[in-house]
Amino acid sequence: MKAADLNFVEIWNDFREGDNQSFALLFETFSDPLFKYGMKFVSDEDIVKDCIQDLFVKLYNKRSSLSATSNPKFYLLLSLKNLLIDTISRNKRLAYFSPEDLPFIATYQYGDDDEQEEINEEIREKFQKVLEMLNPRQKEAIYLRFQQDMSYEEISQLLGINYQSARNLIHRSITKIRENIDFSVFILIFLKVFN
Repeated sequence: MKAADLNFVEIWNDFREGDNQSFALLFETFSDPLFKYGMKFVSDEDIVKDCIQDLFVKLYNKRSSLSATSNPKFYLLLSLKNLLIDTISRNKRLAYFSPEDLPFIATYQYGDDDEQEEINEEIREKFQKVLEMLNPRQKEAIYLRFQQDMSYEEISQLLGINYQSARNLIHRSITKIRENIDFSVFILIFLKVFN
């Protein structure tokens, strides 16, 4: 059974009631997306992995007191981001960032030669130019909206801004993108590169 076929609200509720299989399923399903999201903020894999492990340990230990949620993935992404912010602020090796200034690391790279051949050099250059024009919050908002399929309300909570600000941020980002490259082409490349 594919993850898309599962009802994660029910799985979350079963986990809260003590079902260990549901806990394992949440971990198996979301640890990779959490890792990819965490790596957008911190380039140290060990820190991200430690935060994911800490997150699931805390969830397991507090499962009976966890609140219900209509979107477990959102809950986990928000929790991980908060853990990363706490870790960054406590870690002397890392520069401190306020939540608003947290970098969003969006690197431009392709996996294999077949993918590189699919997109010509001119389009790649335009894509890179547009990517460099977006600030970290714009990159994160586009990532959350189109890669993680988050609602504006969820994006506003993850970014710590109000609903209208989230809509405006995404709208301005899309406008900036459209001024430089076809938006559908940008999103296709973005989804391929930043999965």
